[in-house]
Amino acid sequence: MLKSPRALGWWLLAYTGLAAGLRAFELSVPVLKIPFLGGAVLGWVILFLLAVGGTILLVQGRSTWNLSPLTVKQIRRFRAIRRGHVSFVILMILIGITALDNLLVGKQALVVRHEGSWYFPFVTAPIPASTFGQEGMGEADYRALKERWREEKSPSWLLLPFIPYAPKLDTPAVIKTLVQREGKVYSADGETPFNGRAYTTFQEKPDQNRQEWTFREGVKQGEMRGWNLEGDQVERDTFEKGQSKAYVDYSEGKAAALKDASDGVLRTIVYPPAPPSWSDRHFLGTTAAGADVLAVLFGGGQQVVIGSILFVTFVFVVGVALGGALGYFGGWFDLLGQRLIEIWSVLPFLFVVMIVSSIIQPNLLTLVVILAAFSWMGTTIYLRTAAYREKARDYVAAARLLGTGTGRIIFHHILPNSIAILVTLAPFEVAGLIFSLAALDFINFGLPPEDPSWGRLLREGTENFNYPWIVTSGFAALVGVLILVTFVGEAVREAFDPKKFTTYE
Repeated sequence: MLKSPRALGWWLLAYTGLAAGLRAFELSVPVLKIPFLGGAVLGWVILFLLAVGGTILLVQGRSTWNLSPLTVKQIRRFRAIRRGHVSFVILMILIGITALDNLLVGKQALVVRHEGSWYFPFVTAPIPASTFGQEGMGEADYRALKERWREEKSPSWLLLPFIPYAPKLDTPAVIKTLVQREGKVYSADGETPFNGRAYTTFQEKPDQNRQEWTFREGVKQGEMRGWNLEGDQVERDTFEKGQSKAYVDYSEGKAAALKDASDGVLRTIVYPPAPPSWSDRHFLGTTAAGADVLAVLFGGGQQVVIGSILFVTFVFVVGVALGGALGYFGGWFDLLGQRLIEIWSVLPFLFVVMIVSSIIQPNLLTLVVILAAFSWMGTTIYLRTAAYREKARDYVAAARLLGTGTGRIIFHHILPNSIAILVTLAPFEVAGLIFSLAALDFINFGLPPEDPSWGRLLREGTENFNYPWIVTSGFAALVGVLILVTFVGEAVREAFDPKKFTTYE
């Protein structure tokens, strides 16, 4: 499939064209919508970079991959380091999972079959609720729609993603059906006597409460209120140990006629954060805002993947260009460049982020640009050293004698022989970015509040340890990915280390 650099160029251009075309027609196809997960501007920037890279590979790429024997040996060494190789495979699997997007995680249904028509909401523009008989002109609530069709035993059906909650701006109420047995009310598990508020709804209007009670140890205790179909309160009562003590009818006897209008099912709202529940598909529970923790982790992982690609690209482009020039030309240009690097290195990074955050609400692209602006110095210094060493080699002198231009010597001779440095640095640059994004979100100078973030999830969990599933999930995701990336980085460094695999005879 990718038998040559030119074939890779074709695939990159094809991906760019399909992603841009689908975006223009407002279609959100998983994998092809990945560049736009961080916003429209960021998406078009990524597609532009992919198009440029694909064009370069197509025009200047070779017809076959021409790997040197040394590179083949290094790849074999990397595969032989089992810990790093397995970590790399796991990371690729995780990246592939995040690429599935709303095919796996999202509140839009994958497929809807209704009145003889097929709908695919997860790739099309929002479908009005009225299309499926729901009230309002907003987007259909597919979770409620599925529950309604199930209760009505309707021939219409729909298929939701495995995690039917969106990573952001999706905080549905968790409603539990209570169990009534032997004159008492029990929690959803059927074992524990219920304590709290519970209500019933109208049969013909399920979104309108009919009556609401307070329960203690499974019996009515305290205030009861009742409403009519229009939402007006029509009755009130006070209970003691399940017995009515002070009933008041505000409707002049009309409340009694509403007795049989209720559906008879007691329900209660579980206020967030809610613990993990397989029945509600909240596999890791919910946050204090009611968002699904697993969906937030998924969305945060997508942010990490996109941010890492952009960050490494920006840092390496600047580091390679500037470092190569400093090492190759040397002299006053090198001295001036080193002094600028030293000055730039001591600038207060956190203060800059605070200033930017006070002026605008930074998005992923803004944060990546700021982080890259303070992270290119290390790569530049490494490449400067490599270029300074390589320019003294005989092959560079031979290229000069043949009249080869400066640009060609740097980019076609010196840099290819310094590629091992970039490959070694890449995993550690990614680990640094992941930690930095999480840290900025943790101190509330990162992504907007509505965007999914591992750092914000970790901060919320540390603020209240009464809900351990929040901090545990955020900590496990952050530490787990950092460990995998570090293992890959150590394996790459070991595989590309010439001293470790070189013997002298």
